[in-house]
Amino acid sequence: MGEEPLNLHAGHIKPDGEGRELVSGEEIQRRVQAMIDADPRLRDCDKKVLAPMPKPTASESPTGCNWTMHYLGQFPGCEPVIDEIVELVQHEVNIGRSARL
Repeated sequence: MGEEPLNLHAGHIKPDGEGRELVSGEEIQRRVQAMIDADPRLRDCDKKVLAPMPKPTASESPTGCNWTMHYLGQFPGCEPVIDEIVELVQHEVNIGRSARL
């Protein structure tokens, strides 16, 4: 992959939980990791960014997402980019009820 941007923007974001694909926590982790690995802005991080396993939330957020990822403080300087990637995936998928976490 080259240095080209991923062309991800808010136009991909769905306003609520409707239309989100239901997937396993492992699939969410894979999707986030693939986007992290492809983003040229993260190549200058001091250490390899590894996506953690998503954690289900007690209830859906106002945006309709039912999971989050906890990594704060692990990747100083890179976290705004990681937040952007996680947010994009949060608007695409939710953890399915049968997913093992």
